[in-house]
Amino acid sequence: MKKSLTVIISACMASTLLSAAAQGAASPKSSVDFNDLGQLDAGTKAKFDTMIAAGIFDGVSEGVFGLHDKMNRAQFAKAAAMIFNLKVDTSSSTSSFSDVSAADPANGYALPYIEALKKANLTDGFGEGTYNPAGEVTKEQLAAFLIRGLNKEAEVKPDAATNDSTVSSWAKGYVALAVQMNLMGNQTDGKFGGMTPAIRELLVTSSYEAKRLYVPVTPAVAELPVEEMKAYNLTENTQAQVKSVTQEKSADGWRVGVVLTLTNTSGSTNRIPDYELRIQTGEGTVYTLQASASNTRSIPPQGNVTLSYMADIGVNKDVQLTNLLWVDVDQKVYPKVERVLANATISSIIWRGQDAKIDDPSRLGSWGARFSLPGIHSDLKYSAVKLSKQFTGQTPSYIVEIQAENVGSYAETIPDFTLSGKSEGQSFIGKRVEETPIRLDAGAKKSIHFAITTDTNTTLEAFYVLSPESFLKQGQTVPVQYFTGRLGFRLPANEGNVSGTATGSYVFGTPIAFTPRNDFINPNLNISLEELHVTDNEETGNKTGVAKFKLFNKSDKPIPVPAFGAELAGKDGNAYAGKRQTVSAADIAPGTGIVVSYGFTLPTTEQSEQFQLNVQEVLSNSAYKSTIASYPVNVQSENDHNNIWLFPFKLNLKSWTLSQLTAMGTTGFAYTYKLSLDMDMQRESEVVLDSAFSKLKFELVDASGRSLGSNSFPFTGANRLVNGSQMLTFSNLTQDQIQSHVSVKVYETIPTPSGDVDRLIAELK
Repeated sequence: MKKSLTVIISACMASTLLSAAAQGAASPKSSVDFNDLGQLDAGTKAKFDTMIAAGIFDGVSEGVFGLHDKMNRAQFAKAAAMIFNLKVDTSSSTSSFSDVSAADPANGYALPYIEALKKANLTDGFGEGTYNPAGEVTKEQLAAFLIRGLNKEAEVKPDAATNDSTVSSWAKGYVALAVQMNLMGNQTDGKFGGMTPAIRELLVTSSYEAKRLYVPVTPAVAELPVEEMKAYNLTENTQAQVKSVTQEKSADGWRVGVVLTLTNTSGSTNRIPDYELRIQTGEGTVYTLQASASNTRSIPPQGNVTLSYMADIGVNKDVQLTNLLWVDVDQKVYPKVERVLANATISSIIWRGQDAKIDDPSRLGSWGARFSLPGIHSDLKYSAVKLSKQFTGQTPSYIVEIQAENVGSYAETIPDFTLSGKSEGQSFIGKRVEETPIRLDAGAKKSIHFAITTDTNTTLEAFYVLSPESFLKQGQTVPVQYFTGRLGFRLPANEGNVSGTATGSYVFGTPIAFTPRNDFINPNLNISLEELHVTDNEETGNKTGVAKFKLFNKSDKPIPVPAFGAELAGKDGNAYAGKRQTVSAADIAPGTGIVVSYGFTLPTTEQSEQFQLNVQEVLSNSAYKSTIASYPVNVQSENDHNNIWLFPFKLNLKSWTLSQLTAMGTTGFAYTYKLSLDMDMQRESEVVLDSAFSKLKFELVDASGRSLGSNSFPFTGANRLVNGSQMLTFSNLTQDQIQSHVSVKVYETIPTPSGDVDRLIAELK
């Protein structure tokens, strides 16, 4: 057998799969359609439901999944192609392998999928020119496939230390990494069992984990050309380069700004050479620029400095600037003698401020194109990776995430720059959200964000990359501020409405996968969504959504509670921001978890049964947020009073009796209701309750639907709800007489900084 399989396969699909036409005609299957899946625990069953609903797995016969059956390599090829979203040519009838044929009645259906695996370099077959479609798949072969399919082969350590004799020597590195990534696990005896056949149960669960972690390889994107900054010799040891030229309209004509970089090539400090900087028009008119009062006077050895110049041109017509001149003027002789030290052509780099428009396609890239900042000597590369549209008031702001990468050998600090949003006839200058300096080590990557606020009905065409410049006039204390640029990139095709970081439906209780390189969520903190309910509120005329997250500290040190945001987006694209529960705890102790809830107010017209859940990072204590995880999440079915899931509690309101009491007081009769409640309450032990955790609110409602009064009871502290029998008292009622046919509505109440959020969970009649 060939031991260096590029991917030795394994996982899932029986040859009895329904045809595409039959699947399209039938409703989606789930684990309830198979008799042998009924005993699975809830977490495993949810994984099976996801993979079955996606069409990746089906049964071996009607009503039978074949949980412990083995699977051959042909069956797996089809599942593998679907797990990793491979391009499959279903019309293909010719195979690269001699033992694979479309005419094979047992395995011929797999030919297009086997070819897709080969084209994706996920398999080179079983032996010389063969694939062995009927062959079994072992556990270690499955581990090798999963690691290679996830593009993690570079992380495999061939010399992985393991004394497990059940794993072949060639597979030890793959198995070790697969176990480390929680794709697969060891047997109860502590051994992996690498040479034993993989059964379908393992194939489903490991394929689910692989699909959840799979990140498609992004095709190489274009890189905007790095602009060559020509150097002009002013003296033997001093060179000048033109960083930027800006020409903007002013009240009296034009304002021209020029920024230069001067470099000292010697080993000692040089003073700035004496010269006049002049700018020339196409008609031959020459204007002299003034040096900024803040310009330095010298250049350090082997170093460089940036100098700023400006001139006001009082001409109310278009002025075409063409050249920049460095002129040495000898004032000691009469008449004075002028000598041109250097002459730079600048017509192609002039920036026209608010009126600037990049028409050169080489300087306007597509979304995601890598670029360098013009006029700056740096090994930092940048690319746009995410775009969102947010409202912090009545006007929209575009939040652009830029990934910066240090491709050099030395650490660098990201220089000051910003983005502008360009629309027809308008430019909107943005600002960087992160205000503190960001330093990147060699090879490091970091995300920075820019907020561009536009008018309400603005349609943006592109984002321009701008550098801030300043000029200080002689005798002034406040400099003139302006921006200059030369390149930009277009918006993504869908204006940033990205589906998110995950593609499959979320399985409740599983750790959320966050975008790489985010510093907001501690890697030792597992965050999982435990509940998502949406209920009607007849009294208020809207719907209430409640999402509950479990935050579990798997480290040996306390971890601060991250204040992330949560948003639900419906099928029509409407997004609803969650109100975060008031959280008293500052840290999460090692080995424990807490619950953080979010309340959502939705209109009654929102009929979505599935929402896109966006988990968001709050950017630098600002009003802006960036999505760091996104999943399609199905709304959970409503509870009945015998089965109320209120994480981390499971409640069973077994029985209740409502009694009415009347007493004579000093001012008349006083009416009191008492609810005798027998409640079974189970709780997940590893979750610590915050003092601001949800309460249960019991509301008395008369036969006409009017509220008579309510009372709330916590799960912690004084007057808390307990397991077993308890008596709940209601006084200070709104009615002055005893009512008949009174029912009790039970709400979960979540305290938030902007008020309580109530979710109806049961009605006791």
